[in-house]
Amino acid sequence: MNAANASKIWSYGRHYFTRNSGSGNNWAQGFYSHGPACRVSLLELIRLEVEACDQFCGFLLMQSMAGGTGAGLGAYLLEALRDEYPAACVMSYCIWPFETGEVVVQNYNVLLTLSHLHNHADGIIAVKNDALSSICKRSLAIEKPSFTDMNKVGAQSLASILLPAYWRPVHTGKGCSSATQLKSGSSTGWSGSGAGLSVRQLSDLVLNLCAHPGYRMLALHSTPQIHAETLDFTTLTWGSQLKHLKRMLTMRENVLEKDSSQNKESTSKSKNTQGHTAVGSRSVDRSVANLLVLRGWGSETVNVDMFNDLRMYPLWSVDPIKVAVHEASYGNLAMSAGLLSNSQVAILPASRVLSRAYAMYSSRAYIHHYAEHGLEYSVFDAAFASVEDILARYLAL
Repeated sequence: MNAANASKIWSYGRHYFTRNSGSGNNWAQGFYSHGPACRVSLLELIRLEVEACDQFCGFLLMQSMAGGTGAGLGAYLLEALRDEYPAACVMSYCIWPFETGEVVVQNYNVLLTLSHLHNHADGIIAVKNDALSSICKRSLAIEKPSFTDMNKVGAQSLASILLPAYWRPVHTGKGCSSATQLKSGSSTGWSGSGAGLSVRQLSDLVLNLCAHPGYRMLALHSTPQIHAETLDFTTLTWGSQLKHLKRMLTMRENVLEKDSSQNKESTSKSKNTQGHTAVGSRSVDRSVANLLVLRGWGSETVNVDMFNDLRMYPLWSVDPIKVAVHEASYGNLAMSAGLLSNSQVAILPASRVLSRAYAMYSSRAYIHHYAEHGLEYSVFDAAFASVEDILARYLAL
């Protein structure tokens, strides 16, 4: 907070809420204890911010999934916003914990958070700490990335999507054969007069990516991720950036994050404990819908037919690819691209969380800490069932 205020670019102002104690990594304490106690104060602060908006677009909550306050209180607040503002778009930007373990009960907390958010949020952008750390180490040459380094990477990726942009058609030229192009009449471009209109945040994200209520999970990618000192010696082309984005979108997780030890564990298993086939058994991960945002010189005309591929989408998906652009460059990058995808990328970490939570729950490990704050066994059972349903739907794509 102090760093933001000192920058003189943006500050928290007077509408912030603090308390002297957290939730001790206990999701139930955050949701059942702190949530009701803080509800009135939080909603009043939010009401003041909403009334001060020139144009209210909705809510984007930023929260962790591993702890008690960010996960438990965050889930409670999102449900409260859904009740108070039923017509508003409510999205969540969630930080997935390190799989090596941040807290011993993190799998419980992720399970409970994911099930609640999927029932109440319009979209869930899940960003993994392991992926942020991997980008810092492999692409930015930061040997021991701090949370500040990781937050910067995450913020830049999110900004690549949320900064102003306008719609452009999806061009399908000679670079994509008729066998792999989307069938005629679905989405070879923005049908109608939408081209040139500004992207409405956050409603257009929900409309184009999360229209189906059974698919709310979003993955965020951006490119280029290069060290500032090497930027002057790097030649950026749209072709290389789009190929890199497609690889991140379609290739399974253990290829993209081969440096992460937890993925060695995942590749040795073709199924999780509930019998679902793991993502690693597929050669191409599928998407319900994708939003590609291009910024910089040539973004209005660059060919994006490589994302217009039947193999990447289920047959029932309508208009699965949308493209937005802005001619202005992003920061000191002559050209950059962001991709927000409703895809199977989220399946592998969710399946591991489910199996590990089941292993703990079968022995009733740490359950008494949650019961002390009013969480019943039925809530855990419902959370397991909800996450299983989410996995099953995405695996069936």
